[in-house]
Amino acid sequence: MSPAQNTAGAASARTAVWLVTWREIHARVGTRSFVVGTLVNIGVILGLLFAFGSPDSEDQPVVVVAGTPVAAFATGTPGREARWESAADAADARRKVTDKDADAALVTDGDRTRLILRHNSPSAAREAAAAAAERWATSRALQQQNVDEDRMRGLVAEALPAPELVGDPVPGGAGLGAALGVVTILFFQLFGYGMTVAQGVVEEKSTRVVEVLLATLTPFRLMTGKVLGIGAAALLQTALFGASVVLAVRFGHVLPATFPAAVTMAAAVAWFVLGFAFFAFLFAAAGSLVSRAEEVSGAVMPVLMATLVPYGVAVAAAMDLTAPWVGVVRYIPPFSMLIMPLQVSAHTAGWTENLAAAALMAVAAAGLAVGAARVYERSILRMGSAIRWSVALRGHREPVAD
Repeated sequence: MSPAQNTAGAASARTAVWLVTWREIHARVGTRSFVVGTLVNIGVILGLLFAFGSPDSEDQPVVVVAGTPVAAFATGTPGREARWESAADAADARRKVTDKDADAALVTDGDRTRLILRHNSPSAAREAAAAAAERWATSRALQQQNVDEDRMRGLVAEALPAPELVGDPVPGGAGLGAALGVVTILFFQLFGYGMTVAQGVVEEKSTRVVEVLLATLTPFRLMTGKVLGIGAAALLQTALFGASVVLAVRFGHVLPATFPAAVTMAAAVAWFVLGFAFFAFLFAAAGSLVSRAEEVSGAVMPVLMATLVPYGVAVAAAMDLTAPWVGVVRYIPPFSMLIMPLQVSAHTAGWTENLAAAALMAVAAAGLAVGAARVYERSILRMGSAIRWSVALRGHREPVAD
């Protein structure tokens, strides 16, 4: 075959795959169910973030100050940060503490200060107020001794030890919950759109539309176009979910600042693409094994079980992302598609680790696509009873039912 013929054949193949892809995109994205489902899911995600993801803002102790500006106490308070508010006078400060509008109060009168607490004031409020009062009293005493406070603070700052972090950080609290939420969304997206691929194949087979399509397309091109089209719809919806999380974290402050929302969402979307490529062709092959819609669940059960295993491993890995076994399993397909986003959220995996795992995942996905294409080609035109995976893989030929 001449180079010109090879080029023309490649162009024809791309055109055929694109036509099928565009047909699937239009059929999925252009529906009301897609739009409504996307908006509802975004609403659920945002609701969960705002309901459970707030990073301890409601537990922040409140300390009121009377007799001196709030800045005299609030600046540079060591320990847990408190929310500082002003009171009109000592009586107003006492009333706020008594009515539980504040957890503690500091009242100054000349060179003396009083600390007002309830019997059940939180320990965080007691510590923050006591530390501020001690710092204020120390400053007053230094002023009476004519000490240059600015110079003293500079000398103290130079002598203070710089913090040195050791070990690998791991997410906790709201950050860990958000990371597990991301992994759960990826799993359900993968499962849901994988089933869509299988059901689409069965629908075309049961209505014999596939026979018309295969008159002008090869089985591999038809399957590839279907997977790419449905995958594009899944990618769009997943990206919208990720964008909503990033916006909620950026403008709603619903997660701790240490949670890298934008980076985690970008990694999650990229890994969803690889995970979908890994499993989608298997779902398509499973759909080709049966001729009726009610048989789909049985045909896809082996693939479904294969998707459940990585999710279970990812949940176990979240308990200790620095465990030695996690450092090995994160490179093994398909476990990497869920473990890597977790490690990105915990700052325990960088570009090098992600690229290495992604390369292995891409190779594995390509190998599965070739095997699934063989099953699809051998089964898509065979009507009647369900075909077993073993029969399709061995390539036994049986008469095509009318």
